[in-house]
Amino acid sequence: MTGKKVLVLGGGIAGLTAANVLRSRGAEVTLLEASNRVGGNVRTISRDGFLAESGPNSFIVEEKELYDFLRSSGVLEAAIDVAPVAKKRFIVRGGKPLAVPSSPLKAVTTPLFSFAGKLRLLGDIFVRRGHPEREESVADFVRRRIGKEMYNYALNPLVAGVFAGAPEKLSVRYAFPKVWHLDQQYGSLILGTFPNAKAKKASGLYEKKRTLSFPQGMETMPKLLAKKLGRSLRLNATLTELVPEGKRWRARWFTCGSVCDFFEQDDIFDAVVSAVPPQAWSKIFAAVPALAEPLGAAASLVYPPVTTLTLGYKREDVAHPLDGFGALIPELEKRKILGSLWTSSFFPNRAPENCVTLTTYIGGARQPELAKLSREEKTALAREELASLFGVKGEPLFVEVCEHEAAIPQYNLGYGTFLQALDAAEAAFPNLYFCGNYRGGIAVGATLLNAVRCGKRVSA
Repeated sequence: MTGKKVLVLGGGIAGLTAANVLRSRGAEVTLLEASNRVGGNVRTISRDGFLAESGPNSFIVEEKELYDFLRSSGVLEAAIDVAPVAKKRFIVRGGKPLAVPSSPLKAVTTPLFSFAGKLRLLGDIFVRRGHPEREESVADFVRRRIGKEMYNYALNPLVAGVFAGAPEKLSVRYAFPKVWHLDQQYGSLILGTFPNAKAKKASGLYEKKRTLSFPQGMETMPKLLAKKLGRSLRLNATLTELVPEGKRWRARWFTCGSVCDFFEQDDIFDAVVSAVPPQAWSKIFAAVPALAEPLGAAASLVYPPVTTLTLGYKREDVAHPLDGFGALIPELEKRKILGSLWTSSFFPNRAPENCVTLTTYIGGARQPELAKLSREEKTALAREELASLFGVKGEPLFVEVCEHEAAIPQYNLGYGTFLQALDAAEAAFPNLYFCGNYRGGIAVGATLLNAVRCGKRVSA
């Protein structure tokens, strides 16, 4: 699409990725970001030798399509792999962090699950597949297939760690599509695992699965992508009007160059990519009545509040060896945190020598009221829980509190209606595209991949 003009709204990783793909395919791109920085929730804070992430601490890549983009953009070259110790994960049961079994033998001997629970897991092979037209919650799906105990001490904490969500409300079809696919195609999670992996390998669409970050933190990625865009990126840009004109779009915006300098601009675009959160859509598309009904469904998308607390301690003040990725907390444990990641154990430069960092999460759909406490109250709460679970004592050397009033979009029951609304909006305006973690997966890797594909669709 050489010479075609595309407006991208939003300088998070989705907008940056889509914009880079479009530029690489010959489009003339303008990316507008309202704030003075790129990356959105991907933000790194470095202080006193400690490093904290406001949002995600890492991302997973395995699709060849995503690998190709990361290589061509220079992101992969700058990335580092997670340390092998990260393969070890913990789940709290009975107030103690227990290692998640990593082999069939350990699965048989682990104290994390009872003998009855292990037998019920094997019962998956005798359970009938779910009806394809019946929408099932993640909780109901897991209890039906592998039993209540596996739900309580495997899936429930996983949902807290991934979505900060409520398993009773999340739709398994959309929140965990790969698991739903095993049920639908093979009628069993256990019996479907091997043939699914074999088919995946034979497809040629995947490379080695890697968990990545960067020596100086995750914000390295949006900075690299922004640098490649050069003058195509406009920070401190406020969109004042966006209206369709025939088969194109007219946009007006102003940018703030300094305290007193405002620059108004007006241009016509062949296509628009909206990579901003759904909460902003009503304002952006206020002058497009035809989108009022389709985009009204955005109000149904729930974003629970989550607070991320990164605390740094002397190594000698933490009794637990922190020999893993971290620990997740099942709801039955009635704790006041969702889990804790031991970031200094699996990436370098996260803490000074003889020190450690623990990143703790509070709130989510499970306990949203806790995310609304004061910073002092949440810090005290986190310290109390870390002391009880991992033997952390003494005063922290480093404290960073990052509050997100609207953290992660929840793919709850009824989420399909929201997707249909987006499809209807794009059908009504074939030169309008929506791209972000509210569609196609919330993880960083999924967001990047979908943004790559969005850029390709626009250029096609």
